[in-house]
Amino acid sequence: MRKTIAILLAAVFCCALFAGCNSTVTGTLNSANTGAESQNAQSKLSGKLTMTGSTSMAELCNALGEAFAAKNPGVTVEKGGTGSGEAALAVTQGSALLGDLSRAMKEEENPDKFTAVTLCLDGIGVVVNKDSKVTGLTKEQIAGIFTGEITNWSQVGGGDGAITVVGREAASGTRDGFESIFGIKEKAKYALELQETGLVLSKVASDKNAVGYVSLVSVDEAKGIRAVDVDGVKATEENVANGTYAVQRPFVQIYKKGSDDPLIAAWFEFMASEEGQGIIRDKGMVPQEIKRS
Repeated sequence: MRKTIAILLAAVFCCALFAGCNSTVTGTLNSANTGAESQNAQSKLSGKLTMTGSTSMAELCNALGEAFAAKNPGVTVEKGGTGSGEAALAVTQGSALLGDLSRAMKEEENPDKFTAVTLCLDGIGVVVNKDSKVTGLTKEQIAGIFTGEITNWSQVGGGDGAITVVGREAASGTRDGFESIFGIKEKAKYALELQETGLVLSKVASDKNAVGYVSLVSVDEAKGIRAVDVDGVKATEENVANGTYAVQRPFVQIYKKGSDDPLIAAWFEFMASEEGQGIIRDKGMVPQEIKRS
């Protein structure tokens, strides 16, 4: 009888031990997790990581999200948004865990309520049609074009043709960054204000007299557009990194201050990893040290 009881107790102990080994992660992951412990914790993550805001950040966020989900099969990543202006409100209301801004936060967005993380630096390309004769402009000329002081390409070394000025909608982080850099806030005059980066590219590619601005990572001459030099400096990742190309802005993600969501912690841990930093570089961005402060 005693032998039977001992065997039963041993079986109960083994079952409890086995159940404990298969529990899911409910705590917060942080940068202290390293090696096998971190990998094991991440593999048990589950849930939906939602982010919204800047459309300029879509390609980067989607690439990072695909790699993150591959490492964590229980996680789905969703990226949406129509502009940086919706990021803070979406996070506040809980419709997204992360907000994407292709600019710094504004005072009216109550930055003290969020933790902001700068992921990388991105150049803004001033783009023209591939058939344009203009290969470079000064900052003064660009400001003049976008405020309506310069209205014909012949005034800046191009062919005769009325300039079609294309920009983004008011909530766009790209527009905010562009107008801030050139000092033309509240002064810019657009023939068209478009909702997405892709629409700007399509319009400039289809109109030989158009000019616009997009994230540098979106510039692809195969799409019928090209970026002009600014003050004699080419729009390249290298020149963004060394600071000689002045038309640049940060890519920022925000979340509610004090959040202990393990998905958020694991996301930034992944971005700080060699793989995450590699994806950022592969997308033509200049990585920054990931600091959650």
